[in-house]
Amino acid sequence: MTSFLLLSACSEENQANYSPTPEAALEDLIQSEGIKGSIDLITTTDGTEILVVEQDKNKYFVGEWLEDKKGYTANRISANVAMELGGSWELKTNSKHTYTIYFEKEQEDQNFYPLSNEDYYISLVEGHQVTKEDSDTTNAIHDIRTVKD
Repeated sequence: MTSFLLLSACSEENQANYSPTPEAALEDLIQSEGIKGSIDLITTTDGTEILVVEQDKNKYFVGEWLEDKKGYTANRISANVAMELGGSWELKTNSKHTYTIYFEKEQEDQNFYPLSNEDYYISLVEGHQVTKEDSDTTNAIHDIRTVKD
C-alpha cells in the first residue's frame, strides 16, 4: 500500500534573479538553496520546464526554469517536502500552468519515469488531482534529463 503526502504548494511571488546563461542561473539556484542532491529537468508536453530538486536526502522541492529577454532564472514553485515512501502535491507555475506531481518508490506503470538519483519514479499530470484515481491521467512529461548529479 502506498502512502501519499498531499501538500498544496503555490508559486512564490518574488523577484527573480536573472542570469546571462543557463549555467549561471542553475549555479545561483544551487548556492541560494543549499542543494546537495540531484536536479532533474522535465520538459512538459506544453513546453514548460520544471526542475525536480533533491535539496538533501529525502527532501525535495520543485522549481520552474524560465528564459526571457532578461536572461535565465530558476524559481522555486513548491515548499520542501520530506519523503520516505513517496508523495504527491499540486503545482502552479509562474507561467500559470497547473500540475500534480507524483513520487513513487516503485515504477507503477509506464507513465512513471526514474529520477537520476534512482530514489523515486515520478509522474507529472496536467491539472490538480488529489489522487491518481480522480480521472484518467496522462503524463505531461515530454522529456527528462539530469542537470546536476
